[in-house]
Amino acid sequence: MQKLTLKYPLKLSDKLEITELKFRDYATAQDLLAFDERGANKQTITLIANLTGNDEAVISKLHVADFRAADAICSKMLAEDATEKNVPES
Repeated sequence: MQKLTLKYPLKLSDKLEITELKFRDYATAQDLLAFDERGANKQTITLIANLTGNDEAVISKLHVADFRAADAICSKMLAEDATEKNVPES
């Protein structure tokens, strides 16, 4: 499981702050449905939300630096999964 520590944590309330995103170990075909969304940023928000288990509303509040870092992790995951380097065991 890959983890991204946010440079700019999201404070959602007085008691709730998101300081990191945890990504699943692999992407699924369902995650690729994010690319059916309109617009590159909407696709990326949907994909990050899918891979981290967070709501799109939360991901859309990320600072651009953290958003780009999360996007880089997603891109790397998809590239590795496409070459079957990260296949889950059945």
